[in-house]
Amino acid sequence: MALPPITLGTGLRPPEDVYRLVSWALAMGYRSFDTAALYGTEEAIGRAIRHSGIHRHEVFITVKVRGNEYGGRERVLQAIERSLAALNTGFADVVVPHWPLPMLGAWPFAFAQMLSAREAGLARFVGLSNASSAMVRSVRTETGEWPALNQLHLSPVVGQADFVRFAETAPVDIQAYRVLEAGSGLMQSRVISDLAQQYGCSPAQLLIGWQLGRGHSVVLGASTREQLRANLDARRLQLAPTDVQRLTRLDRFSLAKPDPVTHFEL
Repeated sequence: MALPPITLGTGLRPPEDVYRLVSWALAMGYRSFDTAALYGTEEAIGRAIRHSGIHRHEVFITVKVRGNEYGGRERVLQAIERSLAALNTGFADVVVPHWPLPMLGAWPFAFAQMLSAREAGLARFVGLSNASSAMVRSVRTETGEWPALNQLHLSPVVGQADFVRFAETAPVDIQAYRVLEAGSGLMQSRVISDLAQQYGCSPAQLLIGWQLGRGHSVVLGASTREQLRANLDARRLQLAPTDVQRLTRLDRFSLAKPDPVTHFEL
């Protein structure tokens, strides 16, 4: 799967803001968008794509199924079909279960039903989100298939070292989110500030470039045209291996917060 390096995330924003941002993004060259039933942004994304005049096959859309839809086969398929109807498209490029919710014991089954959706032409690929390496191995064992990707909270301070090592040998792409750790003070730290000055970029661009340089794709939010453009410009950054390791050594947490093993969200 050729995963676009930068995807625009659309959570936690009113639909009209999302419509405006996606319209700007498409005009700038963005071609990948992340949405979920939980976000309520599907209709706005679909409308912006239609109004842009860009052919649907040139755009990459990720859809997520909520945990309260992890029931029988028809329930999962109907959830995907509702998202596609809101987007006004016949297929998603990737569909993933939003959270593993292992306490329900239903997410491997949900992944299997998403494979059925792929066979029915409703999705091109099936992935996971917030999954550990053990969870990925379990769906491989139960279904015989690897997920195409795993969406993962990943930043210099949330290093996810176990999964990063695992993905070096397993055919599972990493798509990182919360890469900037907004509100944590990371971007104001001395090491980030010094490196950003060294490379002539913003702290946010430095963190994006770090992820891309490690072979990960990223999901990023934005509020303005300037932020959208700056995110794309980060693709030009090439960090020296020693600086990549310097950022990697900032890791303070072995797992994301909330912990996907215990997090409950329907």
